[in-house]
Amino acid sequence: MGGLTIRFKGFSLKEENVEAHLSMVRPSVRATRAFEQLHRRAAEDMLPYMPGRTGAFRQRTAAANAGLMGSGQIYAGVGPMGSYLYRGVSMVDAATGKGPMVIPGVGPRFRRGASLVPSGRPLHYSAAGARPAWFEAAKSRRLQSWVDEVQDILDGK
Repeated sequence: MGGLTIRFKGFSLKEENVEAHLSMVRPSVRATRAFEQLHRRAAEDMLPYMPGRTGAFRQRTAAANAGLMGSGQIYAGVGPMGSYLYRGVSMVDAATGKGPMVIPGVGPRFRRGASLVPSGRPLHYSAAGARPAWFEAAKSRRLQSWVDEVQDILDGK
């Protein structure tokens, strides 16, 4: 019994044994565009939930995300303050249990080489709409629109 065998570059199908071999070496143009749109939209939609009085933290995070376009990674917040702001709790020096010293004209700073641990005290953000875990807030609010946009691109709309 011969059966049906179909072969193309990067694709083959054998009917009798139901074997299929697909090569995904190069993603389609639509898939690449959809992936980049998802990255762009997620990065933009979390900005309103991010803290920051001057906007510098948001701008640095947006710039870092632009550099990661297409990599499959996204920054929720750039360092050094990104990780503790994202958690939403104030950090203290692990050795002393104290917060940062305020240096006039410079701002709050921890001692050199200090290891920081969460204190359990919540942070209070000054920016309207800012909250901890801002990527999760954006995702819970906008996930369906992200999915719809990606599907539209994949469908060629």
